[in-house]
This record gives sequence, C-alpha cells and structure tokens, in this order.
Amino acid sequence: MSAHRIIYRALLAALAGVSLLHLHAQATDAQGIVSVEVFANSAMHITPSSPQGLPYTLHIYRLDTLQQLEASLNQQLPKTEAEALRWLQDNQARIRRELTPQAVQAANGLTLAAHYRLSRIPAIVINKRVAVYGVTDVHQAIGLMLAKEQKP
Repeated sequence: MSAHRIIYRALLAALAGVSLLHLHAQATDAQGIVSVEVFANSAMHITPSSPQGLPYTLHIYRLDTLQQLEASLNQQLPKTEAEALRWLQDNQARIRRELTPQAVQAANGLTLAAHYRLSRIPAIVINKRVAVYGVTDVHQAIGLMLAKEQKP
C-alpha cells in the first residue's frame, strides 16, 4: 500500500471518526504482519484483547496462569486433608474439563517464551522473529518494529 493511499485512508478515517489504530491494523497486512504473540502476566492490560477483525493472528499468553489456577483450586479445597481428597475425587472430571485448556495454553506460552529467549515481560513477538519489550499495545509494538525496519 502506497504512502498516499495510507494518508488518504487516514484522512477519510479521521473524518468518519474511525480509530487510526484500527486503520493501522488494516495497513499492517500490507506490511507482512501475519502473527503476533503477546507474553504478559494477568495484571497487564493488553490492547487489543481480542483477535477479532485483525488482519493477523493474535495470541495472548498470560505467563502466570498456572499460579492463578493453583491459587483458585486451593481456595476451593476444604480445610482437612480427608475432605480435600474426597472433594478432589468428586470434582476431578469437572476440574480437568474446565482447567485443562487454560493449563495447556499457559504451558504453551511458557514454552514459547523460553524458545524465543524472552528476558522480561511484557513482550510482543511479531512474525515469530522480532520481540518488542515494554509495551502492551500491539499496534504500538508493530509501529515500533516498522519504524526500526525502515531506518537505514
């Protein structure tokens, strides 16, 4: 997409009241962005929080999910060991059904973070090759990556 076309779309979007961030997300498709992976903890607010309407795949990994799941389970357990064992036996199927997808997602995030050798969070990995640290806004991270790539 040419610079004139991006400026023209930005002007039309501003007149129509459409967010420039949304416009930037549409323009990223022409820049070759195909995947974005966000690595954060549960206290960090990530934007956008949903992959709907984005021209690339977005995965958000909360690296503290396993600890959150453990704390949640511990709060539900009865106080005595015998009651806790009975409660676990009675609820084992439900716990597996409800928590397995979250635990798998968390484990995948931890494995990917190690694979990318991420040194801190938040980190946003773009196209499985560029890590941007310290931001939680995906559009801002993409903009930083594109600006760095355009420098001579």
